[in-house]
This record gives sequence, C-alpha cells and structure tokens, in this order.
Amino acid sequence: MRPGPVLVRAMAWTAAAGLVVPLLPSLFWVPLAAALVLLALAAAEALSLRRVGVAVDAPESLVLSLGEAEAVSLALRTDAGRPLSVRLRQAWPPLLEEAASERAGLARPGEVLRFDLPVRAARRGRAPLPAPAVALTAFGLAERLVRPAVRSEVSVVPDLRAVGRLHARLNSFALRGLGARLSARLGKGREFDRLREYVRGDDFRDVAWKASARHGKLIAREFRLDRSQDVVVCLDCGHRMAARVAGLTRLDHAVNGALLLSYACNRMEDRVGLLSFAASVTQGPRPGRGASHLRRVTSFAAATSAGYVHSDYLALAAELRRALRHRTLVIVFTALGETDHEPLLRAARALSPPHLVLVAVLDDPDLRAAAETRPADKLELCRTLVAQDLWSARQQAVRELRRLGALVIESTPQDVGEAAMNAYVEIKRRQLL
Repeated sequence: MRPGPVLVRAMAWTAAAGLVVPLLPSLFWVPLAAALVLLALAAAEALSLRRVGVAVDAPESLVLSLGEAEAVSLALRTDAGRPLSVRLRQAWPPLLEEAASERAGLARPGEVLRFDLPVRAARRGRAPLPAPAVALTAFGLAERLVRPAVRSEVSVVPDLRAVGRLHARLNSFALRGLGARLSARLGKGREFDRLREYVRGDDFRDVAWKASARHGKLIAREFRLDRSQDVVVCLDCGHRMAARVAGLTRLDHAVNGALLLSYACNRMEDRVGLLSFAASVTQGPRPGRGASHLRRVTSFAAATSAGYVHSDYLALAAELRRALRHRTLVIVFTALGETDHEPLLRAARALSPPHLVLVAVLDDPDLRAAAETRPADKLELCRTLVAQDLWSARQQAVRELRRLGALVIESTPQDVGEAAMNAYVEIKRRQLL
C-alpha cells in the first residue's frame, strides 16, 4: 500500500497553505484539520482496497516469432463493487527487446479489462513470464500494489510469420492456375516413366531385356527428369554469426532464411535437410518432405546458437562428402572472414564436382559503409583504407568461389532468406541440379 497521486497533490497544497500560518496564527487549525481529513480518507480507501481480489490471465504459452512486432494480450478482472483505476506494469524476460511495458485503464465491476502490450522478440529461447505489478486505486488517495500469480512461459521461435506470408502468396498463385495440368518432362533423370518400343537412336543401356523377351521385340525404358531432389541447408554457427545486425544476430537472420527456404523446397516437392556447423558438424534432420518433417526442421533450427569458436569449412565438406550419396544442392549460410578465405575455397573445391554449392553470404553493412566513406582526416583515412582492403579481399573470395563452380549470393542479413529462395527458384528453372 502507498499514497495515491491525489493524496500527494492534496498534501502538497495543504503544506503550501501552512506557509501562511505565521502570518495568521489563529488559522493554524485549518491546514491541520485538512491534513487529518485527507489521511483519514486515505486510510478508509486503503482498508477498502485490501479486500479487493485481483486476477490476471495470460496464455499458458506465449509463442513469439523472432524479429516480428507482436502484441501480448493480458486480461485483468477484480471483484470490487465500484470502478477502480488500474495501472499494470509487465516486466519482460531478456528474450525480448523491451524491458517492461506499462498500461492504465478503468476496471468496472463484472467486466474484464484487456491490455495489448506490443513486444518484439530479440533472441531465441524459452523463459518464464514474470508476474505483472498492478496498482489499484478508487479515488487516488491510496494505491494498493498487487502481484497476481501468472503461470505462463514465453517461447521465441524463428520467424514463422514470413513462412505464413509466403504460403499465402504461393496459394494465390496456385489458385490462378487452377485446372491446369503439368505434364511430365522427359529426360535423363532417375525417375522411371514408362516402357515403350525401341526406336533407332535409343541408348542400349535403356533397353529392358526382360520385357523385350516377353514381347518378342525390343522394349526401352523411358525416364523423366527428377521432380524430387535433395537440398541440404548448412547453418554457420561460428563466432562471426554471433554479431548483431538490426537487433538480431546474423545466425537469427540465417535461421529465418533457412526456414523460409525449407518451406519453398517442400512446396516444390524437393527433399530438404538441415545441419549446423562450427568447430564440428551437428547433423540435423535428413532430407525429407512433409509437414511433420518441416516441424523437425523448425525445432532443430530453433535450438541452434552461435558460439565463439572458429568455423571449420573443411570438416563440413568432409561430412557432406561422406553423407551425400548423389548430387545435392548444398546451401551454406555464412559470413565471410576478414582475410583468410582459403578453408572456404578448399571446401567449395571439394564439394563442387559432385554437388551444386550455393553460398549465401551475409553482408557486413558497416564494413561496406566504412569502405565507401570519404575520409575527412588522417584517422578516417586509415580506417577507410583498412576497410577497402578487407572489402576487396571479400570480393576476391567471392570471385574465386564462382570460378570454382559455386553459386554465390550476397545479401543483407535481413533479406538473406528471400535472396536464397530466389536463387533456389532460379536453379530449379535452369535445371542446374
């Protein structure tokens, strides 16, 4: 219990009126009586507030998307017989950008007062929701502080709202072509299509000898281009991915992009797998399809975290060469180093002949800005020259990756998911797999 704002202001005015007592000693009892009356009224209000029950309802599990602006709804109700002014202050766990949110309202008898508190998740994880602090007052002379028990947990997952937006857009495109039928595209793929009579020019390796013996004539097997291909997404969890850009770590942006890309692969009937690597490789879900598989991919991606260790690209290449049995699209979300790019180049050289490698480079906007700055003094000149050397080394590494046969996209961390998805669609269109 504490003094209310009305009591504080009234006591201040009473104290100011007491300054005239030395001039008019006979009126000393007026401010004294006013103060006593105010204290009595405040005590009566405090006694009435002590009997008021307060309850705050929150969802048992709050699931927030990383980096998205959302609102958490809390419902407050009291058993008071008169309207009460309410101020609610909710402290948030460290997973959110906001330290606390505060709202005020009027709780009427028998009604539920709802507060929508805007929040933005800053890091992935799970934490309990602290109990909110509630201040109640009827006339402003006394305030009662209450902390109703709230059993709720906050879970921050990768940005699934972006996946939902992509789902809606793809559905709209699919509805435009409703009724159209896709014919199988014939070619030298791995998927069997049908048997037909042999014609001159067919490869003898395609002859079905058993079927030819049954029919008494040459029968050839016909194949179609593969529709379900394998895609493996690799998340770099090294120390460079722990740096924060636009409020999120680079790894958080990469996780959001990986989930967006995984949904696109699943929608295009490809099998998608996921793994993470730093000093060692952590194998995630193997390439697969379907809603349950996407849930496993999301769960694995949400549990990844960046450590302050070196990224071993050679260990990644060795693990992929051991695990992948046929041609696969390998997509690596990473941030290039400052000068030593030889391990990444050697890994791309080891993977590129049997597989198609796509390196999604999370750009460094601060380094680019420093390299393009016009120096105003000697100190800025030194900084600009160093930034230009680092930037030219990065560009040289990108050119070398492309020379080795790898595909490279450079994007800001916020847009890396969309850039990777566009590159994947272009690969499918050009049939590079």
